Amino acid sequence: MELIQRYVDNVKNYLHSLPAAKREDIGNELLADLQDARDELEQTLGHAPNESEVAALLKRRGHPMQVAAGYHPRRTLVSDALFPLYVQVLKWVLLVIAVVNGAVAVLGLVNHPDPQFIAAAIGWLTGTFNGGIHGFAWVTLGFYLAGEGMSFGDVFGKWDPRRLPGITDSGQRIGAFDSLVELVVTLLALAWLNDAFPAVTQSDAGNGFSLVLSTYLQAMLPWLNLALAASVLMALDKLFFPYWTRSKLIVDGLINAIWLLLCAWLFTLPASLGIHWGDAGVYWEMSTGHWRGVIAIIFLITAWDLIRNLQRLWTSRTRRLVNA
Repeated sequence: MELIQRYVDNVKNYLHSLPAAKREDIGNELLADLQDARDELEQTLGHAPNESEVAALLKRRGHPMQVAAGYHPRRTLVSDALFPLYVQVLKWVLLVIAVVNGAVAVLGLVNHPDPQFIAAAIGWLTGTFNGGIHGFAWVTLGFYLAGEGMSFGDVFGKWDPRRLPGITDSGQRIGAFDSLVELVVTLLALAWLNDAFPAVTQSDAGNGFSLVLSTYLQAMLPWLNLALAASVLMALDKLFFPYWTRSKLIVDGLINAIWLLLCAWLFTLPASLGIHWGDAGVYWEMSTGHWRGVIAIIFLITAWDLIRNLQRLWTSRTRRLVNA
């Protein structure tokens, strides 16, 4: 029963473009259909089917991506059988283009003596748009030429229902925008803490400014870097595989717990950062109250994210017990 529910959740995951109500209706209908097929198999065999026999039943039904394709409207350029795979490949290509252009823009800022952030942002958007147009054209052309000559089975002919990810949260997908914002913010924090950006200068006035970290915050850099690196990897995983599984929830929860401990540690520090204006010789230091206010906000956001993960884990556990 758990294997059937996992199969249905994966099908619903590939139906993310449909309205939520229709996606739930399709999932319930498919679940009932598969349960009936399992009951018929039990009557034929004379005993309750084991995991291998249920897996064989699901394999005959088809890969979840292929089954989901039957519920989408008819496509013209890309065949119905290949359309879900086409969408997945296209998303990955566009994501890689955006990340690569972002890395190029950041490297340009780091290596430039007078970084222009607005120009870099415009360049990133322009490069991503142009690259996205070319990527979309080539991916679409490739799938169009494949057409009916390449079936879905040619790509996923050896798939195993028992290796499907155990999707939780009723097949709800992780928002790409949220994951992208998380990735960008984390990368910027990682670059800022490790002085990857040069001091922001104004060559004409000679009074640029730079961010200064206290010795207390610098002593915590190894721990902060480890937590930030783990957050970057998790954000990338959410972008490329936008669904929750038990293992992903546990890992994300552990990362959140680590950040809560670090926030509690950071909260106890005195003034930890400031801004220094070059030739003017002016130094501004964030007050302890403002510093603790910022850390408290980060703590609350992280705690809320951890609570939501625990709720998803509890719901997943309840469903597993029901389907056992």
